[in-house]
Amino acid sequence: MAGKKTTLAAIAREAHVGIATVDRVINQRATVRPETARRVIAAAHKLGFALEKSHQLFETVGQPAARIKMGFILLRKEHSFYAQLADSLLEQAAPYYDAEHPPQFMFHDISAVSDTAAAITQLSQSVDVIGVLALDNPMIRFAVEEATRQGIKVFTLLSDLSVHSRAGYIGWAVDRLCHRQGDVGVIIGDNRFLCQETCEISFRSYLREHLSGQRVLEPVRSHERAESARQVTQTLLEQHPNLVALYAPCGGVEGIIAALRKSGRQHQVMLICHGPVAGGEMALIDGTLDLMLRHRIAEFAASVISTFVAATGGGSSGFSHTINRFDLITKENL
Repeated sequence: MAGKKTTLAAIAREAHVGIATVDRVINQRATVRPETARRVIAAAHKLGFALEKSHQLFETVGQPAARIKMGFILLRKEHSFYAQLADSLLEQAAPYYDAEHPPQFMFHDISAVSDTAAAITQLSQSVDVIGVLALDNPMIRFAVEEATRQGIKVFTLLSDLSVHSRAGYIGWAVDRLCHRQGDVGVIIGDNRFLCQETCEISFRSYLREHLSGQRVLEPVRSHERAESARQVTQTLLEQHPNLVALYAPCGGVEGIIAALRKSGRQHQVMLICHGPVAGGEMALIDGTLDLMLRHRIAEFAASVISTFVAATGGGSSGFSHTINRFDLITKENL
């Protein structure tokens, strides 16, 4: 049967699941148990349905799954994003590890550079592949190089450890949605967190290119902590009475939301952030938050594990660069 003619209903019948489950797996709309996802992908493959490359994680149904020793270094679990990411990575990794060798997770403060470097060295003694989220720092780069020399596959997650830039990433949102002239604040976790620095650069670049009347202030750091984010937001509000917008491509957005609500200016200052964020939906509904760039955590986790499997199984060679999708969320499309 040609892939184009294969319907979701036919796949559902073959896999003995509902059509909604097939839709979630094929279109990657939500998390599905790995066993169920593999059954759906197997049915789709049998019926000739054209699968996207991102489904390769489940295409070895019927064959023994590779057993991989994995390690992950993430930022502190107090930020809800990283707690959700850890849970999703563990779920997606389920078919690929033995009970005696589950994925190892280490969580560090963004500024704990020496601890992060030590964690990379420690994990390289017991795992096959490492996923690391960290600042761009010589100590961390050295630890990665040492691990690589030992044959360990090391992947950066969300933020690279080399120069990487994107143009026009988010700046359009303030220019088109915020019609008041005034000051625009930028809150980042740390300027050495390259993903956030490139967001800030792109943000400024877009506003400058389009001759926006807003004045973008120098970025302030939250260190990825909600309390720090609350404090720097409060300071921005006090020092800049003409503040009309905030862009926060960082963790700790919960603190920014709290500071805006306490100030009573939550409907005067536009807030754009990255997510998901604990309490983010309510902040969108009550108008404190205007726009969220919400990462698809389950899809991202599946992509990470798929890349790990390919790298350790000889399915890929050389440098791997994977871009994952996100959603633009406002209260109107919740």
